[in-house]
Amino acid sequence: MIMNKYFHGSKMKSKAGNTLEKARIHLEQKEYKNARLMYFQAFNQVSDPKVRAIIWAELSWVYYYEGDYGKAIEAAENVLLHDENYRARDDLFRLQGYAYIAQKNTILAERFLTQSLNENNSDDKQQYVKYELAKVHFSRGNYDLAHPLFEEILDFFTKRDADYKMSVLFFLGFVCYYLESFSQARGYFEQILSGDSPGSRKASGFFGLAFVEFHDRNYLNVISLCEKIMELAPGFFDRESVAFLTASSYYHLGRIDIFNEYSRELIKAFPNGRYVDELMVMQKKPPDQGKAAN
Repeated sequence: MIMNKYFHGSKMKSKAGNTLEKARIHLEQKEYKNARLMYFQAFNQVSDPKVRAIIWAELSWVYYYEGDYGKAIEAAENVLLHDENYRARDDLFRLQGYAYIAQKNTILAERFLTQSLNENNSDDKQQYVKYELAKVHFSRGNYDLAHPLFEEILDFFTKRDADYKMSVLFFLGFVCYYLESFSQARGYFEQILSGDSPGSRKASGFFGLAFVEFHDRNYLNVISLCEKIMELAPGFFDRESVAFLTASSYYHLGRIDIFNEYSRELIKAFPNGRYVDELMVMQKKPPDQGKAAN
């Protein structure tokens, strides 16, 4: 980190500047407790509100990295109380947005991430803000808002970060799926499967394709895809949905014996799961054989 210009000049400012530099070294070395102590010591060594604003800004990241998101938000708010013209407002709002995501407060996360982008839309770091904001829109079911953001950042991550690129493709696939653009969804999921993606990443591509195939009533394909998912990633992040897709496919194929076996195991594993009510209904109602494509 760069020493701020306010700390040059008087003996008091030089002393505070040295303390601040120590705080920054501790922060870079992830020694957060020591960083906090040094930041507060520097804070008490100065009276200039602009300098105190800078200290609060850097301290907010200490709290964030410590996982104390409430204090991180409070520290960020203190910055503007000391300097309403603070220049790096995009970073303040970014920090607050990330902290609210960690607190699962998507309404305020959306507000502050949007404010960050209103301050600065072009820097590389702000493309990650767009990514997080798009995910917030996705989590709230606002797929029409998530779609253009994910599309906007796809090229950036294609050139800069392969892992983020694959994540963007995954979200774009499901955005298109929920917007009922199924052929586009299929295309994004197939891109995940191209190249030398690791097994866990390929599993996410197969996962998306399983939903598309289920919509198209290609139930044998769904079963095959779900088997591939579990072979590649036994600890897959959404085993509940994989099991439900498998069970439902057997149901629609008329294999009630296998469906009953899967549904019992699924309800046992996830007694309060997302699919329990639907499975209970299916257990009581025979499938419409006319709807099965294969």
